[in-house]
Amino acid sequence: MKNIYAKLTIFFCLILSSCLKENIPLSNVREDYHGDNLRIDGLYHQITPDGYIVNVRFYYRNGVQFIMSFSEEITDPADLIYILTKENIISERNRKSNWGIFKVNENDFFSEHWETPIHGNYVATITMTGEILSDTCYIITKTVHSKIGVFEGRGKWYFYPYSPKPDSTNTFIK
Repeated sequence: MKNIYAKLTIFFCLILSSCLKENIPLSNVREDYHGDNLRIDGLYHQITPDGYIVNVRFYYRNGVQFIMSFSEEITDPADLIYILTKENIISERNRKSNWGIFKVNENDFFSEHWETPIHGNYVATITMTGEILSDTCYIITKTVHSKIGVFEGRGKWYFYPYSPKPDSTNTFIK
């Protein structure tokens, strides 16, 4: 009897896994960034309404962005050094949702990355558009989730000098 249940379980798992959607590609193509409208010699961080830094983004000349999120209660960008350890960066580099592309056209900002996976599959992308306020600050005015729809902005992002940046080598962006 146990053998029948095991076979049925495997059968249903195979059926369910075949119904999952394929990993989708980004809808935009990576382009090199040659401008100076946005400094890329460090990182950008976002501050929540509670005053915490929960996201950082690194931008590279090859048009790639590397994103890290964390739950520690950091309020001072100088304290990011305790989170951005070599071990944490190596661990985060292996997640497809931490990679994406960005583009700058004069004062317009654009980025796209994969959403955190559902059941191991990347079934949606997130694009953000906004305005560059200075070479060290930009604001996101619109966020589009490819499956859910359009949302208002996601706040201001501030530059912080950081070196050495992790390199942009990854297996997800061509």
